Amino acid sequence: MKHTLILLAALPLAPLAALHGGDLPVCKDGLPNRQTSQLMQDSSFEACPSGALANTGASAAWEVQRTGREVIRDRLVVACVEDKGKANSGRKCLALSIPKETVGFEFVTVGQRLQLAADKEFVASVWVRWLGGPDEPPTGASATPAHRSAIVSFWARHRNNKGAFAGRDVWLFDNRWHKLEFVFRETDPDQRTFVYVSLLPNQKPAETTVLVDDFELAAADAPVETESRSGNIVGDSGFEAQQAGRIVLPWRFAGRCGTNVSASVGRTDGKPCVTLELAKGTSNFKSGQLWQHLDLRRGVRYEISCRMRWDSFAPDAPAPIVNYGIYHEATRTWYGPVDQVLEKTAGWNAYRFAHIPPFAGQWKLYVQLKGWGNFGRAVNVSFDDFTCTPAK
Repeated sequence: MKHTLILLAALPLAPLAALHGGDLPVCKDGLPNRQTSQLMQDSSFEACPSGALANTGASAAWEVQRTGREVIRDRLVVACVEDKGKANSGRKCLALSIPKETVGFEFVTVGQRLQLAADKEFVASVWVRWLGGPDEPPTGASATPAHRSAIVSFWARHRNNKGAFAGRDVWLFDNRWHKLEFVFRETDPDQRTFVYVSLLPNQKPAETTVLVDDFELAAADAPVETESRSGNIVGDSGFEAQQAGRIVLPWRFAGRCGTNVSASVGRTDGKPCVTLELAKGTSNFKSGQLWQHLDLRRGVRYEISCRMRWDSFAPDAPAPIVNYGIYHEATRTWYGPVDQVLEKTAGWNAYRFAHIPPFAGQWKLYVQLKGWGNFGRAVNVSFDDFTCTPAK
């Protein structure tokens, strides 16, 4: 489950069709429209019974999850609404609701688990509407306390909902219907992938209801480009070129909303590493990110890894969360572990994932610490030995 939020996602999203230059799934390779197949069962919820839906098992066509404390469980709601005036199409849609009293990771989810082919690209799409939003988004709306919003989490998770992710968190600032889309490739075709929408509490929790309709997953044929490189393609993967006091290219570091997250270059066991420090009391809106850009080939499988060490380890402390993955800036979509919960040890641990780009070109390999998800605790984490290797 994608639980914590990447604050850099708060800008309005361009439709993927516009980025591709035509109706989906036309891609940047300039190929004409290819025949697609829609894979979701009952994608417009017309077969759902009206009223509140209970939690289901993974075998259900539409899987429903209500996750939270018993005291608010009856106010974590997934309901089927039969009202043509509220539905985006047809007679029915779903309403996802959470109360103001959410604490931490309390949310509602609806999705389906599907067996997906390895040789296709998949376009996930859904229409969402925030019922409590204004008719027009505020000028300069962003994920800050100054603007009310609803947060919709729209993802696919591999390995039967236990592996890496593809998708995004999206901030809604008005009450219009919005179509959300992202493209991904299947990294683990021997297991099902959970494609889902969640309604998460805002950084400043508020009672929130979002409508969901026309939830689809389309499969299309796609080319695989040639990758002539071998071995690790990450530049300065062990930080040997970094300098005390500042981060230099090919790496970059930036803090968001202040200096509560800092980066420093040090050494451990005679080797350089970079440490990110999250100050105690850091708010949900503040973060710091270390990254570099990689040039990747469409349809090629890459094995990505990084070593991390929880420097502020305490046996009785909750494990911190590091945002970790690879980001496609043109479509504002994340891939990888995304919210990596660290092992509860004081030593180095390697964290790995596979990525098959649905787009050729520039990608951002990143790690990030933020206040959201670390609940005001001081956290120090060191990083070393980044790798991105084309699979043989």
